[in-house]
Amino acid sequence: MAGLSPRHAASTKNALAGVMNASAVVLFLTSPQLHWFAAIALGAGAIVGGLLGSWALHRINERALRIGIVGIGIALTVGLFVKPI
Repeated sequence: MAGLSPRHAASTKNALAGVMNASAVVLFLTSPQLHWFAAIALGAGAIVGGLLGSWALHRINERALRIGIVGIGIALTVGLFVKPI
């Protein structure tokens, strides 16, 4: 919608998410309630997921990527709409 290709939009989103997460890390590191094992496990998973996601993003067809993004959005919308309260 912003006139960017899905690949450029994803890279912009990831850069912004990195800045937000870096500020959250600073806050969490100063908290006395930090659970180090969980924090390290989540951090490792985020790094591996980011690397695998960027690897996959360069190899997938752009049309298939657009269809997948729209499909996931529709599925989430319907799922949240029909979810009982």
